[in-house]
Amino acid sequence: MGTLPRPKTGRAARPRPLLAALGALVAAALAATGCVSMPSGGPVFSYPVTQGTAAQNQPYVQIQPQQPGANWTPKQIVQGFLTASASYGNDPQVVLEYLTPQEQKFWNPSWSAVVYKSGPDVKDPSYSAGKNPTATVGIAGTIQANLQGYGNYSVPSAAAPGTSPDTPEPFQLTKVGGQWRISSAPSELLLTSNSFENVYQLRNLYFFDPQTRFLVPDPVYVPVRTGDLMDGLVNELIAQPEDWLSSGATTTAFPAKTKVSGVTLDGGVTAVVNLTGTAIGKADNDVMEQVWAQLWWTLNGVAPSGSTGPGVQSVEVVVNGKAWTLPNGQGTVQSKPLWSPPSGASNEYYYITSEGWLASDTVGGHPVMISKIGTGYTQIAVSADGTYVAALRGTTLYTGLVDGALTKRGTGFGSVSWDADDDLWGSQGDQIVMFRGTHNARQPLSPMVDVDVENAPLAATFTTLQVAPDGVRVALVTDGELTFGAISRQTTQSPKIELSPVQYSPQSAGQPAATSVNFTAVTWYGSDDVIALAEPGPSVTDYQVSGGGSTSIQAEPDMQTITASYKHPLILGLPNGHMMSDASLTGSWMTINNGDTPASGSSPVYPG
Repeated sequence: MGTLPRPKTGRAARPRPLLAALGALVAAALAATGCVSMPSGGPVFSYPVTQGTAAQNQPYVQIQPQQPGANWTPKQIVQGFLTASASYGNDPQVVLEYLTPQEQKFWNPSWSAVVYKSGPDVKDPSYSAGKNPTATVGIAGTIQANLQGYGNYSVPSAAAPGTSPDTPEPFQLTKVGGQWRISSAPSELLLTSNSFENVYQLRNLYFFDPQTRFLVPDPVYVPVRTGDLMDGLVNELIAQPEDWLSSGATTTAFPAKTKVSGVTLDGGVTAVVNLTGTAIGKADNDVMEQVWAQLWWTLNGVAPSGSTGPGVQSVEVVVNGKAWTLPNGQGTVQSKPLWSPPSGASNEYYYITSEGWLASDTVGGHPVMISKIGTGYTQIAVSADGTYVAALRGTTLYTGLVDGALTKRGTGFGSVSWDADDDLWGSQGDQIVMFRGTHNARQPLSPMVDVDVENAPLAATFTTLQVAPDGVRVALVTDGELTFGAISRQTTQSPKIELSPVQYSPQSAGQPAATSVNFTAVTWYGSDDVIALAEPGPSVTDYQVSGGGSTSIQAEPDMQTITASYKHPLILGLPNGHMMSDASLTGSWMTINNGDTPASGSSPVYPG
């Protein structure tokens, strides 16, 4: 699978609000240096220096810009341009001197970028003959990733490392007053991996699911060195980035035409958000509480550049000059909202005993026999509310109430998962399908419907899927790579999944580059992590969906399945019918016992 295509941007495209405020300082990434490097292989999402989405303070090196020299060659001009653009935020005039007067009007760095594993290196120019000669100067290097125009990453395919459809266009130069100048520069920033991790940070924007029940994190990369970071993040909540989560999968509570007049930090811990607009001035308390929840989760932990404090811990909203008062006499400041990203946490898990009983248990507890469904099942899935069960015997799907008989629903299934609405999702070769829940005990599921998967590679094969606790995002394994999708139009007869540009291969977790290595199971751990099992090996890896990195977990030999629940032990299934748990997420596996003997069962699974 290659990188997913990104939106095309014209030369005169206006940067998004965040970049309108921050764009100049983004360019400082071009020549910043640091002591931490990105991984040499696999996705680019491991940044020890950033320490996740709450990190604020990173190394930054300011380069003194140099004006173009007399009679510089085209190659020297391009090299000088890349260096000078590192100081664009402090002295924009110097970098503009490398451009023709016409290009000065159009060139404006946004947060689109190409991140290089090696490079960017300036190639030797080629020249055109004629009265007005021109020069073309290309850029060489191995591409690590592409930062898309809305802050998400896409990575080159593991099958073709270093390649990308988003390779930047070469520089075009012409002579102005007898001196070479750049008449056309790439619209993306060209960054080394060190440059990127030194001046960018990962932040989550938070939007609501379509039913306004849960908050869903939307990861973006933003420049660190700016005093307008909080203003920019709030602007992004109002004008939602056009990414994989924005096409009907999530929504913002901010009324249309809301403006941000400023965000300040009071006492080092309270973000005071000043909003203006007619519609938000008329918004009722329900809308304002939703707006406030989005603000709290998005700004939580944000601190000014160089600050050593904890950052934002509470939020106060001022609307048209008047502080908004929370209902029930809570004042204008509160530390945490009612809404949050659901974690899906459950201490109860299910499995099938060797005698064919569907059982439930907790680690260290006592099993409860629920119903006898038989043996030979390779996978089970129990709905989040514990009402329904789906089971695979080979590729044949059976469903029913957890305490009732199972009904055959079809064949050709590779994996199944329930969402928060008791809809059942399944992978079926080159198709994703769903059965909508009816909450009818006699007919708990409606007939199967096909799901349109946007941006999927041609003839893709889906082998594994797991819906997130928020019911909006889904982890998918397609053609050997782990990616993520956003579910929209869920209540219609034509549901859709739009794929994220984030992709992982088993090689990103340190597996050898062998085509036989594949993900065999995925399970969500909270709202930001997916734990995947890969074979052969086996290997277990915790992947951060928001792009913060991956962590290997010691695997147990011969493990066949794995299931996770936030802040509860991982549970695996072994071919001998035993189960093991790991409460530390480090691979400290312990056999699950019933009394003094190992528990006997297969296909352990937490609800969801």
